[in-house]
Amino acid sequence: YDDISNPDILTKYRLAADIANLSLRGVLTQVVEGKDIAEICTFGDSLITKQTAKSFKSKKIEKGVAFPTCISVNDCVCNFSPLTGESRALKTGDVVKIDLGCHIDG
Repeated sequence: YDDISNPDILTKYRLAADIANLSLRGVLTQVVEGKDIAEICTFGDSLITKQTAKSFKSKKIEKGVAFPTCISVNDCVCNFSPLTGESRALKTGDVVKIDLGCHIDG
């Protein structure tokens, strides 16, 4: 059975959620005036990658970034994950929305 009634699947979901929450807290520390949005997005993805690498080392399963870190600012509604040349720095008073996702075994 491939749903949350399977304890192994539930464990993977919970671990992925814990990693996403930990990464979100880390990204929040980077949301400061003058910080480049592309750098923050890269930082968030690297947190997810590092944390998922620590899990299920004995099994060869897919794991890592399920949804890239996006920092949407002010009137940008969602999914802003800029390349370095397309980025900008955060300013005082910016309203920031953070999206990111983690997966373990799909």
